Amino acid sequence: MSQDEVIFTGIERRQSRRVVANHIVLCAAFALGEGLLAALLMLAPALVYHFLVMHLDPTEIPFALYAAYAGFIGLLYGSFSAFSAGRFLERERQTHLILTESLLGWTAAFAIGLFVAFLLGVAGDLSRVSLITGYFAGLPVLLFARGAAYALVTLRIRAGQLQFQKVAVVGSRGDTVRFLLNGNLWKAGYRLSGTLYVDDLLDGDGRVDRPAIIEFAQEWVGKGAEFIVIVGDIGDIDALERIANELKRYAINVVCVPATDNISFKFLDVVPIGPNNAVRFLRKPMSDGAVLLKRVFDLVGAAIGLVLLSPLFAVVGLLIKLETPGPVFFRQERRGFNGETFHIWKFRSMRVTESGRKMTQVRGTSDSRITRIGAFIRRTSIDELPQLINVIRGEMSLVGPRPHALIHDDELGEQLASYAHRQRIKPGITGWAQVNGYRGETSTFEQIEGRTSHDLYYIDNWSIFLDCWIIVLTVFSAKTRRNAV
Repeated sequence: MSQDEVIFTGIERRQSRRVVANHIVLCAAFALGEGLLAALLMLAPALVYHFLVMHLDPTEIPFALYAAYAGFIGLLYGSFSAFSAGRFLERERQTHLILTESLLGWTAAFAIGLFVAFLLGVAGDLSRVSLITGYFAGLPVLLFARGAAYALVTLRIRAGQLQFQKVAVVGSRGDTVRFLLNGNLWKAGYRLSGTLYVDDLLDGDGRVDRPAIIEFAQEWVGKGAEFIVIVGDIGDIDALERIANELKRYAINVVCVPATDNISFKFLDVVPIGPNNAVRFLRKPMSDGAVLLKRVFDLVGAAIGLVLLSPLFAVVGLLIKLETPGPVFFRQERRGFNGETFHIWKFRSMRVTESGRKMTQVRGTSDSRITRIGAFIRRTSIDELPQLINVIRGEMSLVGPRPHALIHDDELGEQLASYAHRQRIKPGITGWAQVNGYRGETSTFEQIEGRTSHDLYYIDNWSIFLDCWIIVLTVFSAKTRRNAV
């Protein structure tokens, strides 16, 4: 048995132990399950309200009307669910955005249902109490159900236990084998359907045999393949075009993968630059509209915070002055958006005020430099509240990666190459890393890597809803106060 046969036999054995499903079937399953749950959540409160509160006899309850209304709501929400599931399975949406779509879908289904009931003249026959109860009671249930279902599916995909998209691979023998060995397609929801080696199809002029490409595409399109992957030199546009032109007659996704062992460098998409198409490696993390929305959110939130917290500021300032001589506030140089430096505002919690270019990081609560009132305001994060001034000035945001002193920023950047990527958006008073327990000192590589990965996740998945959720967690989650010093 040749080396290729051994490799593909191993791949086939791993695939044979996995659950194979169709992309459309999975979307339909999500739609059916969530649609039925939505219908039940709309029907149950109506029945409970009429039977237990209104004390109506079961025969007096307009069951058919409520069942029809609940079924219509379930059909609408199920349709939205199928669309959302498709985007999720195609990796176009992250989980927290999918949950936002669940909220919007439930609200839209409820609104459309009421509008249709009004047009049909039956809105007055429906109990407003039961409808409103069903809507608000259904929100957390549907959000939890979708989050749990998607998390379970994600775990099964990553474990290689669920494959729902068939792919066929075209390329030279060596490139194809390297791609399959490095790609771990079976752990990403893909199932290898077939391969075509271009080495065996070259004519005397070095061109790929056209009928062979057509026959290969026809075979695997007929067997339900959703992707044909061309593995080759991404710079050889003419060769890629010759293969791609033969595939344009088929309704199938055709993608190109560079023939390389490098799997860390990512291509995002293709964008037009003048008359040319260009491969994009990096994208601005936020559109201009998103930047404006976040800025308005920051200004409103910071202004409200400064007004409401002004009495607390006065009390804390007085306690600091009474305990030790020195200023109430201190300003320290930090590195922020696009690597630009600024001076961050904090309540003074220590007997020293270090510039940020030369300083010693606080190591635990036993640090002798920390004052008594300083220990309290650091533990409760009150010392960070003056950064609302930085938010007003446009140097910081309410939510974003926490900025570090310049000397620490340089040290951390040397230890982790991706650390500097946090500077692609404005730093924040609180952030996704902080509400997940990554705050305080960064004395180990695991702490640095954990904080950085959470910050980069936030940057890649920003939404105004995520900002609101992080602010809620900052106030109420115990994780946020973990490691506070």
